[in-house]
Amino acid sequence: MLSIKSLVESLGVFERNKVPLELKILGLAFYIQLSSLRRAARALSEIHKVSKTAVWKWVRKLSEKICIEPPKMPRRLVALDETCVKVNGLEYWVYAAIDVDRDKVLSMRVFPSRNVLATKLFIEEVLKYCDGRPIFVVDSAPWLRSVLKELRLRYSVESFRL
Repeated sequence: MLSIKSLVESLGVFERNKVPLELKILGLAFYIQLSSLRRAARALSEIHKVSKTAVWKWVRKLSEKICIEPPKMPRRLVALDETCVKVNGLEYWVYAAIDVDRDKVLSMRVFPSRNVLATKLFIEEVLKYCDGRPIFVVDSAPWLRSVLKELRLRYSVESFRL
């Protein structure tokens, strides 16, 4: 299973790295969550000066590689992962869900902390893109497993390191 950073790198979304890759990933997740270039740029500018034009270019490059708003359809396996993005000493948690069979990103969200509430909100959002109840593939993170148990969803634990 790929980490979020590895997925973005493997898709070859960004050729130049004038702005750190972690900040671009955070900007994309902010845009997906906020649906506003201006608000995403404003949020990122608290950490590093970023224009809305830069965020727009990142979104355009990403949209060439993945479907930002996937349709609701049957999905057999959905991989869940979260990663900490540290920018200027601040930590943000970027959650991602990937349709394993189609190798498509279903959702990305940014949360200020990693906990059961954030995990539950994210999984409930992912389920909006699923017709039926897929099997989730997760690592050994206890917050992922506890929420999946609470929601009575099937899951498989897979250890991975890149």
